[in-house]
Amino acid sequence: MREVFAREFPEAGRVFSRTRARFGARRPIMASEPALWATTSGIGAGFLIGSIVQALVGLTSEAIEALRAPMPFALFPLVTIAGGAAAAAVALRGGGPIALALYAGYVALGVALAIPGVMTFCERSGGVGFPLLPGPGQCTALGFLASLWPQLVGIGLGVALTRVITTRGNGINSLLRIAGGYAVAQFLLSQLWGATVAQGGSALSSGLTLAAVMAAAAVAAGVIAAQLPRGIRNAAIVAGIWLLPWLTFQLPSVLRTPASTVPAEHVGPMLISIAVQPMGAAFLVLSAAIAARSRFIPRDTA
Repeated sequence: MREVFAREFPEAGRVFSRTRARFGARRPIMASEPALWATTSGIGAGFLIGSIVQALVGLTSEAIEALRAPMPFALFPLVTIAGGAAAAAVALRGGGPIALALYAGYVALGVALAIPGVMTFCERSGGVGFPLLPGPGQCTALGFLASLWPQLVGIGLGVALTRVITTRGNGINSLLRIAGGYAVAQFLLSQLWGATVAQGGSALSSGLTLAAVMAAAAVAAGVIAAQLPRGIRNAAIVAGIWLLPWLTFQLPSVLRTPASTVPAEHVGPMLISIAVQPMGAAFLVLSAAIAARSRFIPRDTA
């Protein structure tokens, strides 16, 4: 069929071939890595794509709110689906089935660690919960399992899209590894914060410790960046993408809130929540620059 079409319409065939070659050359390219690093790169890809989609959802939310139209529920799971698809595709393409299995284990760990928080929330809300879509809430076993559909769809979509990514042999995916290092550090430190500090204390002290957690995760990612090719530049790219949801959603939402409606005891935690992300982005770039510089400063061995 293709040969017949090319003979009958040679000019259209040439246009089709050029278009296919052009788009084929623009496919995402990554290096193959050991399974553990490929999993980290996959998590980083999910973090970056999720941040971009979250920013787009934020802009859409702002536009819909300006039109005074109801916000469609279907937009919210897109962040999880897009991030999961990117993570699964990169992990599988870069490290094979073992990396995909490690990523699936990472997602399962996150779900398992979230169960106590969901149970606490359900107790305080009287068992109502908060469904992602109209239907059963998370406060029933069936509802909780049903709420995991964005993660499952994301992983399945990522497996299907694996062929879209081109590999160029063994190497280091510097940008994705830095983003993945930050995402994993933030995940681990946030879970530690949630299990200890968040259980007690004032809102101000919890906010301050959370800011410290974000800064520590950013410093850890910066140290990773300093060991990689083009680490400082890629750290700046990760920081910029990380700030997109803050610029398009969180900051405009805070600026719309009248100061007179905020109770005095909530002013400090609110200011901390505003400053956390830009502070973390700055820590990421600065720690990468400082750690990279210290690598090349000669030491006096005398």
